[in-house]
Amino acid sequence: MSEVYRPVFTEATRPDADVQRVGTLTYTHAISLPEDVQASFEVASPPLRLGALAIDLAIQVLALLLLVLLSLTFAKIVHQIWALVFLLLAFGALNMGYFFVFEGFMSGQTPGKRMCRLRVIRDDGMEIGPREGIIRAFTRMLEVGMLPALLLAGLFSVEALLALAPFSLFSFIMFVDPRARRLGDFAASTLVVRMKVPTDFGDEVKVPGYFEIPDRLFPFNSDEIARLSAEDFTKLNEFGQRIRHFIQPQRMQAAMAVAAGLANKMNYSQPITPQFAERFLFELYAALREQLRQLYPDLYT
Repeated sequence: MSEVYRPVFTEATRPDADVQRVGTLTYTHAISLPEDVQASFEVASPPLRLGALAIDLAIQVLALLLLVLLSLTFAKIVHQIWALVFLLLAFGALNMGYFFVFEGFMSGQTPGKRMCRLRVIRDDGMEIGPREGIIRAFTRMLEVGMLPALLLAGLFSVEALLALAPFSLFSFIMFVDPRARRLGDFAASTLVVRMKVPTDFGDEVKVPGYFEIPDRLFPFNSDEIARLSAEDFTKLNEFGQRIRHFIQPQRMQAAMAVAAGLANKMNYSQPITPQFAERFLFELYAALREQLRQLYPDLYT
């Protein structure tokens, strides 16, 4: 009878049951994984988020300069007030559309977040989509988008300025929330985390062919691979996408839980330790992909 592989938890590696402070400005966010393991994400601190925002704002300023040039050209054709209205509307569309497109369709990363190695995720650990992106972008208009309105209101009416000023207080929510969530995070059930990319799966999950991997640690035979299915390959690929954002020791525990289930299903004879569980999954993914490419060359390129 083949041995049943199970993850080994010790008191030194057992994950905490709740969110805890790990630094002066850093917290972790704990979630339960499908692998029946609790994992943690390191929440991005306000200074890190402001750094990413500064980069994004710099990009937006360059785009805004182009809009100003367009509005000046527009002002020569129509009345200046219409050119000003065009500029304000264009700024609002830029501020909202920029974050909606990048966060909603680029796996929660704007250029600024990518450079600072941050990512927006759902509070259950999954990637965000267009729904969360539009909610975050819309609520951002209440925080940042009110600034040009404040300037315009101050030019025409002090009463209007005082009426709009309280909206700027929304920007300070991030500094008092333990997980550094802003208004958009509460509305969309998201948070910004630091990216922790494993060596093997990599940021873009670019895995070479099985026989191209140097120093393979886990040999597989055809009978073992044949016991796995395309569904196992899909789940393994999804796990590779998810685990790249985990922090240790939960990443090792999650990898061991998945490795244990697959090793048991394929009756794998070689022992697997938690330290090499992720390496086992990496090599197994490459081997399984090679087999599927041979069987279904049109589906797996």
